Amino acid sequence: MRPSYFTAEVRQFHHRERLFYLDLLCKTHYKLIVEVGCSGYRLIGIKNDDNDYLGIEINPPRIRRLKSRRGAVIRCEARKFFKRTRLIDEIMRRYDGKVLCILPFNFIGTMDAPMEFLSLVCKAPFDLALSLFSTSETATVARHEYYDLCGITVKGVARTDDYVRLDCSNGFKAFAFDPVFLVNHISSYGFRLNEVECYDVCNFLHFKKGASRNEGQDNAD
Repeated sequence: MRPSYFTAEVRQFHHRERLFYLDLLCKTHYKLIVEVGCSGYRLIGIKNDDNDYLGIEINPPRIRRLKSRRGAVIRCEARKFFKRTRLIDEIMRRYDGKVLCILPFNFIGTMDAPMEFLSLVCKAPFDLALSLFSTSETATVARHEYYDLCGITVKGVARTDDYVRLDCSNGFKAFAFDPVFLVNHISSYGFRLNEVECYDVCNFLHFKKGASRNEGQDNAD
C-alpha cells in the first residue's frame, strides 16, 4: 500500500474510514482492536488510550511491538489466524470478550475466495467491522484508476446484483460487494448489524456478535 498511488477517491476512502472508526470507538467500548492486513499499524491511531491493538500481517513491519502505544503485530496469514481457535479463545478470555475485528480498506475484496474467507471470519467470536469499496460506477472507475497506478492491468469488469469484480491481467480478482448482500451473509452467523455508513465510493459496516435485534437497532439509531 503506497500513498503515492492513492487517487483522490482512495484518499477520501481512507479519510472516511478513520472517521467512522473514531466515532464508533467513542460510542462502543472495546478492550482490543484487531486489524487484519494491518500493513504498518495502519489504523492504530483510531484506538483509545486504554485499548490494546493487534495487527495481523503476512509482511509485518520491522518493529513488531509499540509498547508506548499498546500495539503489536504478529506475522500470520489471515486465514491461518482465524483457524487458530485456541489463540482466539485466549484473546477473548484475556479481554473479557470486548474485541473488535476490523477488515480494513476493502481487505475482504482482495482475498482469494472472499466469501469462503468471510465465513471463516464469522465463526470467530469477535465483533466485526468492514471497510468496503462501493459497487457504484464512481467507485468502479476509482478502483480501475488505483490498480492502474499500482501496475495492475484491469482486463474486464463483471457485474452482478451482489458484487462488481475487476478481472486483472495477473490473475488477481478484486471484488466490491453490495452491503445488503454482506449483511445477509454475516447475519446468518449470529451477528446483528449495529451501524452502517454508505457513500458513493465506500461503505462501512459494524456488527455485534450475538447481540439482540433490539440492541443492534437501538445502537444503529
